[in-house]
Amino acid sequence: MRVPLPDAIAKILQRRFGDFSAMNNRFNNSYSQTTGDRLKANPEEWYQYHHLYRAARETWQEIPYEKIAEILQKKPDWVIGDFGCGEAKLAELLPNIVHSYDHIAINEKVIACDIAHTPLKDETLDVAVFSLSLMGLNYADYLKEAYRTLKDGGSLLIAETMSRWTDKKQELIDTIRNSRFTIISEKTGDRFLYINATKPLIALL
Repeated sequence: MRVPLPDAIAKILQRRFGDFSAMNNRFNNSYSQTTGDRLKANPEEWYQYHHLYRAARETWQEIPYEKIAEILQKKPDWVIGDFGCGEAKLAELLPNIVHSYDHIAINEKVIACDIAHTPLKDETLDVAVFSLSLMGLNYADYLKEAYRTLKDGGSLLIAETMSRWTDKKQELIDTIRNSRFTIISEKTGDRFLYINATKPLIALL
């Protein structure tokens, strides 16, 4: 299968899995292991989600992964972890080494896994990216995995829809801090919240 899907197939799958809002709700209210098991059994759900996600992007004034890519283009030597990479657009846009992870591997550059448990070694990354991918009841586990895989002083870049966190923004901020990150900045764009945080440097004795 490929994204975008043929219209006839997309219509059949929408009757089966629901519209974009319903699919987002299902991902956000499931644990990542449950979602991963479901998508492995029915990968067409993942392809349908990204078919609808691609269509939604056409209506946005800004695209989060493009905004993040603009920042990272200034750091071509950085090693990047793209957690919940979807179609692996960062890897397409950047010359960097990009480790791309998602439940389903859309191509050979993507490793299929639960982003709460990646195969990366400790302190491998210069930057960990979550572009609209903190989906799941256990999203705190994704942040802990980012902390484990980041070098000391490494960056955490997050983009999330403001609508999802309207009443829970403080929960997100607290979860990031409880995962031992220091928040550097928060910005809002057309409809998105951007958070830049860092894994603190450990003082050498």
